Amino acid sequence: MNDAVSTERRTPWVAPLVLVLLSLLFRLPSVLGGNGFGRVFSPSLDAALFALAVCVYTWAGFPGFPVFAVVLAAAGVTVLSFQLADALIPLFFNRPFELFTDITYVPDLYALLRDTMPGWLFFPGLIALIALLAASGFGLYSGFRLLRRGFREPMPRYGFLILLAVLILLDLTTPLRFTANTAAPRMAEEISRIARREQLAREQQELFSRQAQDSEQVLRPLQGLEGEDVYLFIVESYGYTLYSEPVHFRAIRPRLQEFQDLLAEEGFHIASTFLDSPAFGGNSWLADSTLATGVRIDNEAAYRLLHESDVKPIAQYFNEIGYRTVLAVPATTYAWPEGEFYRFAETYTYSDFGYRGPNLKWAPMTDQYVLDFIHRSEVSAATRPLFIQYVLISSHYPFNLIPRFFGDWSQIGDGSIYHREDSVTVLPIKPGNQTAGAEGYVAAMTYELEMIREYLRSFVHGDSLVIVVGDHQPYSGITGKGKLRSVPLHVISRRSDFVTRFLSRGYSDGLIPDQEPPHAGMETFLPVLLESFATAEAQAGGRSAAVRGEPAAD
Repeated sequence: MNDAVSTERRTPWVAPLVLVLLSLLFRLPSVLGGNGFGRVFSPSLDAALFALAVCVYTWAGFPGFPVFAVVLAAAGVTVLSFQLADALIPLFFNRPFELFTDITYVPDLYALLRDTMPGWLFFPGLIALIALLAASGFGLYSGFRLLRRGFREPMPRYGFLILLAVLILLDLTTPLRFTANTAAPRMAEEISRIARREQLAREQQELFSRQAQDSEQVLRPLQGLEGEDVYLFIVESYGYTLYSEPVHFRAIRPRLQEFQDLLAEEGFHIASTFLDSPAFGGNSWLADSTLATGVRIDNEAAYRLLHESDVKPIAQYFNEIGYRTVLAVPATTYAWPEGEFYRFAETYTYSDFGYRGPNLKWAPMTDQYVLDFIHRSEVSAATRPLFIQYVLISSHYPFNLIPRFFGDWSQIGDGSIYHREDSVTVLPIKPGNQTAGAEGYVAAMTYELEMIREYLRSFVHGDSLVIVVGDHQPYSGITGKGKLRSVPLHVISRRSDFVTRFLSRGYSDGLIPDQEPPHAGMETFLPVLLESFATAEAQAGGRSAAVRGEPAAD
């Protein structure tokens, strides 16, 4: 017997020690997901299954173990990555991890972090992540080789097999649920979903077809608007938390009251409600498409299939009654061919705005600039009724860059004014945090509400219908864990009968909604809008659109 083998026989403790370390490693994602530090010490079936593979390979005496260990280590890193995503996605986005669709978001996640984190933190963080994955792979490889060394001894090998059998027996006969400490069921579930994607696609297409048929049953939708302009403001991250969490509501309540009082002085009426968004903490396009179609779009696969469907989007209803339809999406900085599905007569993306101000990270321009530009380009020169949808972006994560609101709209110009030192407030992001916290979130919402309020007071002098709605809740670092997906929606108009139609459907009078959860889905809004303004008596063409004024100096 050579010295190496003799050394191996003197280390029977290697296998138990490596098993403990492997178990700790595979339990770590659960702890990072907020399941408690104590669970890191519970046994991991994932670690046991990898150890079993090493045990069988060693016992059988198969050659080429280093190659086998590399393959096994790669599989281990894959399982660890899956576990980490499965733990963190619900924590941040309040929904289960979906392998097939969430993989497609990796480039967006990279872009988000790149654009919202300082360079000194992002690039070292990226290198650290790559190093961590490499270290995990090397650690698993080394651990498997040490296990093989330990499993050459009969006592550790038989001891491990007996321990594994006892744990599985306990899992089958007691409430301990040892298999709950493995990623295997969730991985199998996600692989099954991928295998069934064609069936799921057919079911989704059937849902689209039913919605298209139902929409055709509405008699003369939107004719009851009588040619009044309609403005739809979709506000980034404007969520239920602003009303439900005391730390947010106490800070924003005076601004809400001011919003309501000043608009009341101008003759506006307001009705409000909460709607359950399909998104949480991000994926705004899912909420936008749900709002536009009346179909709940809660994953990327459904979003893509939607663009191949016969569902009629909201803009098309307005097209059919003679409105000019306009979409403002300033954060769309890339080619967007799927935008054709939404059938707006004119779509303004980033390159169309001629903005000369600074890029505010994830918000490439300020929302006040967007409103001013669209007013000058579309509203002031319009000769027929308008439907304008604004997708506002200044309140985007991480809520630390707050533009100044300029009371004199004529100052906005080409946006160069935002290069001035006093034009953007930079709030600190404390060490260990991802955002400017409650202070930053409330400041961002205050900016959006003040800007919309003053836009209405300065620009909307007729009986237009105005809709203000959030797209999704901010991520869980702002809301807290396990919160509702709901967002507020406000209907505003000087015509009291327009607002009364929503009050009769359970909306609250005023700016602050009081509906208790569960809340109706966001997909219910379009049918409510169509039915509320459907009429067989409305005359084609109707009244003239709202009187359009130029921006007034403050």
